[in-house]
Amino acid sequence: MDHKLPTARAIEKRASLHTVVANVLGEEIISGQLPIGDLLPTEAELGARFNVSRTVIREAVKQLTSKGLLRTSSGIGTWVPPAHEWNFLDPVVFSWVKASGDSAAMIQHLFSFRNAIEPAAAAEAARTATPEQLALMKTALDIMCAPDVDFHAWVSADVEFHTAIYIGSNNVFMASLASLFREYFQMSFSVSSSNVHFQHCLQEHVDVYEAIAEHRPADALAAVQVLLNHAHEDVRQVMGQ
Repeated sequence: MDHKLPTARAIEKRASLHTVVANVLGEEIISGQLPIGDLLPTEAELGARFNVSRTVIREAVKQLTSKGLLRTSSGIGTWVPPAHEWNFLDPVVFSWVKASGDSAAMIQHLFSFRNAIEPAAAAEAARTATPEQLALMKTALDIMCAPDVDFHAWVSADVEFHTAIYIGSNNVFMASLASLFREYFQMSFSVSSSNVHFQHCLQEHVDVYEAIAEHRPADALAAVQVLLNHAHEDVRQVMGQ
């Protein structure tokens, strides 16, 4: 029997279709339209909804399962597991968070994380940061201090500044977390800097940098706590909380 292999165009089209399906379902899970604990519709029902084959549906489900947004068991079906199983650090999942309009909740979670970790990272950076790592912080800070810096350049430099703090801790876990959270930092800083002139918290960043550069761990820890409290208040004002 002559079995024809699928063409590259057919494979590309199928891959594109399953990505479209996964994106829609992912956004519905993140937003709660597909609630936690609910069973996913059958392959036949999803195929009819999206006008695609069962193979496309299976590939979309496989993608969502790999990111923790779905779980499948024999005899039960496929359902939405608790949110703590979802891989929020995956870039694709992050894109679904933004598309779902649930960024406010994610920013609140991010501040809780940062309050627990970032002051300690700053204290460690004050003890261990290398001249090269301090230079990264200073470069970002110089951009933020520029009188003609625009909003987007400020936010990008702010992300680099805080990422450099984690890297400067020379703790592999803290540094890895910063890299994973970059997109969330970008989203959070865009919000916290948008309600007033975005350079209003500049002195707080200078205080953080100087404490780290002068090897004052306790002052670095305290300076980051002040900065985070101020930024969190800015976010609450923007979001009307």
